Amino acid sequence: MSDLSWIYDYGFLGIRLFELPSLMVCLLLIIILSYKFTIPVIQRLTLALHCFLPFILNDVLFKVTYMPDQLKYWRGVNAIRNGDLGLVAAFFSDENVLQASAFFAVMPFPTPVSPISLGFYNTFLYIFLFFILYAKNIFTKVSLWFYLLFPSMALYTALSLRETLILFFMVLAVVYARESKVFKSILCMVPIYLIKFQNFYIVGPVVLLYFIFNVAKKGMGLTKALIIGVIGLISLLASAPIALPLVNKFRVAMFVEDGGDPKDIELISGVGDFVLQGLTSGFYFLSKPLPWEATSALQFIQSFENLLVLGILFLITRQAWIKSPDRLAFWLLFLALSMSVYGLVVANYGTAVRYRYAFVMMYILFVCADCSVKKLFPKKSAVA
Repeated sequence: MSDLSWIYDYGFLGIRLFELPSLMVCLLLIIILSYKFTIPVIQRLTLALHCFLPFILNDVLFKVTYMPDQLKYWRGVNAIRNGDLGLVAAFFSDENVLQASAFFAVMPFPTPVSPISLGFYNTFLYIFLFFILYAKNIFTKVSLWFYLLFPSMALYTALSLRETLILFFMVLAVVYARESKVFKSILCMVPIYLIKFQNFYIVGPVVLLYFIFNVAKKGMGLTKALIIGVIGLISLLASAPIALPLVNKFRVAMFVEDGGDPKDIELISGVGDFVLQGLTSGFYFLSKPLPWEATSALQFIQSFENLLVLGILFLITRQAWIKSPDRLAFWLLFLALSMSVYGLVVANYGTAVRYRYAFVMMYILFVCADCSVKKLFPKKSAVA
């Protein structure tokens, strides 16, 4: 593989000068699509400001090595672009880092010259997804501004990580499910399986149920949601002897991957503990780190973001319950499933925020769309 360290000879400002073409691609996308869809000026400006985030995250707010996975994707895309690794070989590799790198490599951007480059690739996806949701009338006023101002969304869509790719395809899979476009929805599930199979096994059943119950038009019904919840609990009990060793294995692997000592991770001790944590870990995963658990400045900020997001989730869920409990029931199952699965295996606080934000974003997008939640504090007459 080619030596990539040459970029560091140009210093802080020099590195960022090399990124100006990528910045211009993102700004040009905003200008063209804002004109096409007549986007209000304040929303255009917010999107434009997002384009500058890659400049001020890595090696400004924190060192790029704080999230070392960024270097893996950077090297992977360069290997493909330089011809050191074939695109097809990367797609069919056993390493999901290379598979994600393959998706990045086909995007219409210059070759990534620095570890911050893929932040602009992800910003492009963030902007493009915004206009897809806008054009398809998925946004309400609440979800639109949450999309634009959600701090974790802004952070992870401006870094050189795979999370934005995963969010992009997960959201599109549900968007096409709402439109009963089966083939397109399935097509969006393929990259999810390649890049992050855990999310495939969460979103796949959700998309299937969305088709079966035609949730966008009819909802699921509280009785059906309760039955599915009971079936889920029975399945949890039945699968415990097989699932427990695997869950503990993944808990240790992910803890070590995040730099922890395997001796410090608390394993699930038995079937009872497995069921208890399966039922309770979801809410804890949704809320951690709490302010007193934060071990860094970034985590401390994220802990207060969590409290704000929990408040917004409560307000949105309360209104959705009033307007359309049948539709809400489906998305509550989705949120409970996703949070519980990751709650069982993820111990690191930073990793929890990183994996969680996509599911929170999806919940808010589609609860607001399906249940017509347009304001956080509507007048009483509006919800009566």
